[in-house]
Amino acid sequence: MHDLVIECPVHLTESNRAELRLLYADLRDHYARRDARDGTRTTLHFVWSGDLDPDLFGATYADQRHIFTASRPILNSAQNRLQETNRWLSGSAQPNGASLNT
Repeated sequence: MHDLVIECPVHLTESNRAELRLLYADLRDHYARRDARDGTRTTLHFVWSGDLDPDLFGATYADQRHIFTASRPILNSAQNRLQETNRWLSGSAQPNGASLNT
């Protein structure tokens, strides 16, 4: 089985959380079909732009956990001038204690 990484540039705001949930579901379904057909395992890498509000990120991270469950590896990276954060989603709580409240 071949591993693929797909980068998804995204921006998080209060008003686009519902759209992101739809995006997550569409990506889950698309890559589940494609991976089954092609014999691949795709990692989705969400690259967040702008300043991330911790509460909004915690909520969208919880959405990811709910929608993707353990179906595939998910990587979240937030880049700004001060930091880069990587978080793997594997169906278990984050080791750094990010909020999972919705």
